[in-house]
Amino acid sequence: MIQLQAIHKNNPCYGVARLSMALEWSEKKTRRIRNLADVVAFRRHKNRRTKPGTPEVSAPENALKQFVGFKNPDRPQDGQTYERMVESGAWVQDFTHIWFMGQWIYVATIMELKTRWILGWSVGLKHDTELVYKAMLDALSKHLPPPILHSDQGSEYLSFRLQDLCRELDIILSCSDKGSPWQNGFKERFYGTLKDELVAVGNFKNLNDIAGLYEAIAKTIHYYNHDRIHTSLKMSPAAYATKLESTKTKTSRTKLN
Repeated sequence: MIQLQAIHKNNPCYGVARLSMALEWSEKKTRRIRNLADVVAFRRHKNRRTKPGTPEVSAPENALKQFVGFKNPDRPQDGQTYERMVESGAWVQDFTHIWFMGQWIYVATIMELKTRWILGWSVGLKHDTELVYKAMLDALSKHLPPPILHSDQGSEYLSFRLQDLCRELDIILSCSDKGSPWQNGFKERFYGTLKDELVAVGNFKNLNDIAGLYEAIAKTIHYYNHDRIHTSLKMSPAAYATKLESTKTKTSRTKLN
């Protein structure tokens, strides 16, 4: 049991087959001793299905569709490209889930498409309108409102409160078509990054309370915004935002001269 536990400690994802290879035991023996040692292979929870709620308002049209183009106009069968979406000035919103201390924790974030900057975020025990509304308020507390706010058709985003806020600030609410997650693909990719980096940057395994998790998420998002190189931008979102601002300032000075 001590030998098996030592292998499991260094290789927590090993099942019976790999444990038996590492220990040079038969699978039958490995399974028996693993059960005696109460060892279970680590499996990250994936594809969490959230029970859909009831939307308060109807889903608006996809305001980002006007920025979609064909990869090759002469060959529409080659598919569509969403690259021009970054020029829309839109913010995109979404939430994800993290299994922590025997319960699901939900993280909502707001991303600026142009720079991939995470502008605002919130953490909660429920995936509800409050979760996404707080993330939006966090973003608006530090940044000017966008022309478009985009999401999928989750009931969390189809609330009177968020609709009224957007009307007040002249923000166009936008939703992907139903069953079309690729239309919010920039955001979908971010959450894979968040969960992977959370382990490396936040020391996820050593956390023992919700406050510690919150701090780890904050550090991970800060790392994503300021230090992690984004492959499309060739630099961090913060560095890219600074570069855009510098270019904008130089252009303005040139026009004045």
